[in-house]
Amino acid sequence: MSHFETLTYELKEQIAIITINRPEVRNSLNQQLRLELVTAMTQAGDDNNVRVIMIAGAGKGFCAGADLGEKLPGDNEDGFITELLHNEYNPIIQAITSVSKPVISVVNGAAAGIGGAIAMACDLMVMAEDAFLYSAFGAISLIPDGGSHKFLQSYLGPKKAYEMIAFSQRLTATQCAEVGLANRVFPADSLLQDALAWASTLTQQAPLTLALSKQILKQAATEDLDFCLEQEAQLQNTTYRSDDFAEGAQAFFEKRKPVFQGK
Repeated sequence: MSHFETLTYELKEQIAIITINRPEVRNSLNQQLRLELVTAMTQAGDDNNVRVIMIAGAGKGFCAGADLGEKLPGDNEDGFITELLHNEYNPIIQAITSVSKPVISVVNGAAAGIGGAIAMACDLMVMAEDAFLYSAFGAISLIPDGGSHKFLQSYLGPKKAYEMIAFSQRLTATQCAEVGLANRVFPADSLLQDALAWASTLTQQAPLTLALSKQILKQAATEDLDFCLEQEAQLQNTTYRSDDFAEGAQAFFEKRKPVFQGK
């Protein structure tokens, strides 16, 4: 297993727990952390013992965004930030959305800037009662990145998304739950414990259903109904011919809980 310096990686009962671990700077992302996050996501995705991935933050906040105090070579050159987003920030979002396994963001405190994008990119989100998403970019005359425009528009609609961006607003955990951004809101002092319990129930669900429905939902966001119908028809053949479907059907008739293998 890899050794990381800016995050911790732990495997608990088929759950890979990736914890951003720079609490002294509210888990802001420096270059090393950006690269290690992608490596950790790849490691979890490739591990057959992992069925669910969780991303959490150490200390008092999930992630405060980019580390604005970090100085990198060439940062005064035109196009520097574009290349940085292409090479180091966007791969984090793509690693989350492209991995076939469900990814849960566990948000404590603030998920600000790119931290909010990471939280929203996950398939599922749980939040502490006092947690919040913060669109911090406008406060320093930047625009949201990490796919934030798409995520916010999808859940809030274009007008409310634009308002949040324009006025650098926050969304509380309650507000996130109301618009469908957050799946669960837990007490702050038991957030990780409650998140693990919820994730544990997810590990018992059918891996093929989780993986293929994640794929279809991602495509359905930009494709029409006919495309979705065709994808469902094609991929249903995969599930119908699987060992897990045979197990699920047999368990149904035997009135017992199925044991899925992802095959």
